[in-house]
Parts: sequence; C-alpha cells; structure tokens
Amino acid sequence: MSSLPFQSGEELEELLLRVFLNAADSSPVQQRLALTFTIHAPSAWLRVDGRNGQTATLSRGDVARQQNSDLTFAMSGETAHAFWRGDLNTVAAMTAGKLKITGPLLRALALAPGLAKVQAAYRQETGEAGSDHQTVP
Repeated sequence: MSSLPFQSGEELEELLLRVFLNAADSSPVQQRLALTFTIHAPSAWLRVDGRNGQTATLSRGDVARQQNSDLTFAMSGETAHAFWRGDLNTVAAMTAGKLKITGPLLRALALAPGLAKVQAAYRQETGEAGSDHQTVP
C-alpha cells in the first residue's frame, strides 16, 4: 500500500472535504441520507447530509461526530485511503472487521453507483489521477 497522503485527522478531514466538494454536482441529491465517516488512526470525522433532497452539506470534526446519521462507515486511516482510492474490496473488509457499517446495509449498497466519482476526485486530489483504479465491490 502506498504511503498515506495525510498525517493527522485534521489533514484527512480537510482532504475529504476537498474531495466531496470536487465530486459534487448541482443536481438534487438522489439518496436522502446523512452519512458519517468515522476514521481512527488518525482520528477524523466527516458527515455528508443530503436529507433535504437538494444540496448535500458537509461537516467535520466535533460537529460531524455530534450529529445523527442514517449510515456510519467506521474504518482506520489506512482502510479509508484504500476505500477512497478504489482499491478496497468492501465485502472482504467488512468480513475482516476493517470496515464497519452501521445502518441499513441495502441503503449503503445503493450508494455504490456514485462512489466512482468520489473515488476519482480522491485520486485527483492526492495526485493519483493517472492511476488505473476501479471500484472493487
């Protein structure tokens, strides 16, 4: 695995904010959900709230941690990096306990079609835009 493009939780939160802003489009939110990504080693929190059906709002850190979400994705920084790059087999990661999803799993699976755009934005933001990655289910 390549070295991580972040050293602290704050750097990871800032990176993910840029990624989600770059991946955003102006069309209405398809899934009316709030998602929280909780990451350890380093500690980081990011919340994406699309419940209003219009534009998703982003929050990070304590603000993200204190709000309820429909789905929560918990993982380490290393697993998060692989997930956002598109290198993580999510089923294997869940089975191994590296990725924990709290909330309705079918709703989480419904997010898969939009994941490729966010992963491409992550690779671009981390300087890996030319890498040949594909989302691994």
